[in-house]
Amino acid sequence: MVMEEIALPGFQLEDVEPRLIARVYVDTDLPHLDRPLDYLVPQAWENIDLSGYIVQVPLSGSKRVGWVLSCERVDTPSPTIRELIDVVSSCSVVAPQTFSLARYIADRYLSTVSAVLSLAIPPRRASVEKEKHLPFDGDIKTQRDASAWQPYPYGTNFIEHLEQGDHPRCVWTSIPGRSTQEIAQLTSATLTSKRSTLIITPTQRSAQRLSCDLEDLLSVPVALYTAEQSAVERYRTYRQCSQGSHRIVVGTRSAAWLPLKDLGLIIIWGDGDDHLREIRNPRTDALDIAVARAHLQHVAMAVGSFSRSVKAQYLVMRKWAISLNPEREVLRESTGRFFVSDDLDDERQGRAAHALLPPDAYACIRRGLTEGPVLILAPNAGYIPVVGCERCGAPARCEVCSGPLTLSRDQSIVCAWCSRATHNWRCMKCQGTALRWWRIGSERIGEELGRSFTQVPLLISQGIDEQRPEINASPRIVVATAGAQPDAESGYAALIIPSAAALASRPELWAPEEALRRWLTTAALVRPQGQIWVSAGLDQPLAQALIRWNPDEYIQRILDERQVLRFPPTASIVAIDGPEDQLNSFCKELPAELIGIVDAPRSDRRTPNQGIRRALIRCNTEDYPQLARVLRERSGVRSARKLYPLRLTLNPPELF
Repeated sequence: MVMEEIALPGFQLEDVEPRLIARVYVDTDLPHLDRPLDYLVPQAWENIDLSGYIVQVPLSGSKRVGWVLSCERVDTPSPTIRELIDVVSSCSVVAPQTFSLARYIADRYLSTVSAVLSLAIPPRRASVEKEKHLPFDGDIKTQRDASAWQPYPYGTNFIEHLEQGDHPRCVWTSIPGRSTQEIAQLTSATLTSKRSTLIITPTQRSAQRLSCDLEDLLSVPVALYTAEQSAVERYRTYRQCSQGSHRIVVGTRSAAWLPLKDLGLIIIWGDGDDHLREIRNPRTDALDIAVARAHLQHVAMAVGSFSRSVKAQYLVMRKWAISLNPEREVLRESTGRFFVSDDLDDERQGRAAHALLPPDAYACIRRGLTEGPVLILAPNAGYIPVVGCERCGAPARCEVCSGPLTLSRDQSIVCAWCSRATHNWRCMKCQGTALRWWRIGSERIGEELGRSFTQVPLLISQGIDEQRPEINASPRIVVATAGAQPDAESGYAALIIPSAAALASRPELWAPEEALRRWLTTAALVRPQGQIWVSAGLDQPLAQALIRWNPDEYIQRILDERQVLRFPPTASIVAIDGPEDQLNSFCKELPAELIGIVDAPRSDRRTPNQGIRRALIRCNTEDYPQLARVLRERSGVRSARKLYPLRLTLNPPELF
């Protein structure tokens, strides 16, 4: 006899109707909540596909904003699932490929999906969502032209693959004066295959200039997306890209996340510039995002610059991308001539060789002024940016915030951090009262040149200057810092790079790479066959890379050294910041090598870190996915137990 199971009185299950469940990424940086959470969709919204919408949900007694990943109807939902509070956006904001990209970046760079989506999605504006954006349906007439890529071996082949709808990848060294034409022909080939192009540049100024040039060359509307735009303009461009209203978008670092419809090509111009590096968590740069999108979304990618970064060369070494270098004859005809001083030149000039501008530099300036404008690349901005005690040599510090003191043109001593003036300064180490100049800024260099060349117009351009006047072909002297060089109408006749060893010989690993990038980018402003003088003190390989204009071999040399030393990008190093006792327990039995525990860098230079240390662990690139999975699991356990939150950073950029 079979007995039927009968529920006791009062314990009968109520009839549960099928309900629509929304899987939501909640905007919280807690690692143990870095997963989609289930919420019931109210019946009033069940007829709407909420995938990609921004919603408001309850979490731990508070209201939180979240992004709906997907919706699914469940026959017997759990009685503990709570309902959505409200639907914030009136349309879908996050595309499915953006969710996949955010998950990939969060897993690889030890972050959370909510932190990544906060970077990828601009702030919402309700007025923009009411606008109607139609897909781009204009007739694009492109003319096949690969003349700018003929000096590159396999350059025309790369263009042909783009026209056929393929997704090739390259790292190219651009020819000075032809970079705009090269980018335009890459874009035109992508438009031929009915696909869109995303172009990322370091600064807003370069993005604006490039967008105007592309509109003139291609006769196609070009959208602009930069951080300097208003929130309404940024959100409008983001919505238009997701709906296919633009075929070409030029932007800065944040544009790497734009959900362009039918994306076919991503161009990173000026790779290696620190403007392309994200300072917020997860601290990725535009190249990291572009590589991830090229891998996940199967799009083409081109990384271009007058120099080359270690990361880009690593893609070539791994055969993930091809290297395109112009023919030597064409490159020599399009570039200036480097003259790098050495020990023999210093011995010939005597004691005057140790001046900021030795006699050879003045001779180069005089020769250049006979043909056109001359550019002086100042190593620092300001008048006297760094001063120290004349007696003991200790750096001069502010008595209030301990910031470095600077000397202005009117001989007043001002703190570079808090801008407070200092009177009756006294050294805290030896009680000395006399100051000594350690570095000279662009204003002081301009003052000296103004005394030496009284009849020549002088212009000082610094990073704080908003306007950059274009220089005509008449003789004049331009003193500018890196990144603030104004363009000359027909190129500069000469370029002077003083104090070159001060940058190239810094202890950081990125110093020679950054020096090469700055100098070659500035040298690209010089007219063909112009003179470029560089001060003495450089290593022979770096000097030869400048003279031969051959950055890829020198960067490959740096990459080989890092491979032997097991430094990024040939290996993966994770920095873990937190109290030392917490670090010791966290780093036990990790599938990686513990390099050591050192002092953590200051998160705020005005306030010291109180008991915060940094542990560095290292593993091979092939073993990193396993290490990342273990680190994320341990971070989730610590977060659930409400322990001290440790900060994890993959390949911290301040070190490498």
